[in-house]
Amino acid sequence: MSETLGSYLKAAFTWRWNLLALAGGAAFALLSPVPAAGLAILAAAEVAYLTTLVSFPKFRRAIDASGRAPTPPPIPEREIPLSEVLNQLAPGPRKRFLELRQRCLTLQNFAHKVGGGGATAGSSLRTNGLDKLLWVQLRLLLTQQGLWGFLDETDVSALDKQLADLQKRQTAAASDERMLKSLTDAIATVTMRIENVRAAQRNSEFVGLELDRIENKILALSEMAVNNQNPDFITAQVDAVADSMTQTESAIRELDSLTGLSRELTREPPPILQSLVN
Repeated sequence: MSETLGSYLKAAFTWRWNLLALAGGAAFALLSPVPAAGLAILAAAEVAYLTTLVSFPKFRRAIDASGRAPTPPPIPEREIPLSEVLNQLAPGPRKRFLELRQRCLTLQNFAHKVGGGGATAGSSLRTNGLDKLLWVQLRLLLTQQGLWGFLDETDVSALDKQLADLQKRQTAAASDERMLKSLTDAIATVTMRIENVRAAQRNSEFVGLELDRIENKILALSEMAVNNQNPDFITAQVDAVADSMTQTESAIRELDSLTGLSRELTREPPPILQSLVN
């Protein structure tokens, strides 16, 4: 505490305007008819100034801030490799994802072939559309897996039974204030848990529908490519489908807190078709 007070006093005393005033006051006192009295008055004024200034919280905060070490820049989070993300999937969802990736590779190779072997069609399909579709699909699979884990750990029928029992006990304890208060809180807690489970069930159903929708879109694109062998047309269709994933990505972000999905997975899609994933 004494070191802190000393730093406040030092800062107040060495303020350039204070030093200037002290020098002027000392010169005036020395030139006055009674130098000793002038210097005494100057010293008393200086003590009053130091005491008053140091007592101001705003002044102390300013001094504290000026002596604080600069905040180091945040350490960037490690980018999770695609293989590590895939390893988070159970065998069934992983197989489903890799089969869809193979379908996308087939579509890309077809576009490359009908484009006369040039790199433009295949590259545009990879960069603008298919990687994004696969990235959304992978995140949906991880979200679905997290929801399944949550639902597997919660027996909603047991919660319904517990709620019914608590409500019966609440009716029976109508004359006991302490029991009523405790039972009312317990009922509210069980009700909230049931609502959370119901919400997870609805979210799981939504994620399942989105997974099927993306897979069907890619199948439709593959079939469309057979009938319309124009690589630019195929690319435009893939990009249009990828752009329609905005609502799905928003839903995934809302589910992050429940599923524990890493924030790393909100980054831009990695080059999934180029990566060697087995």
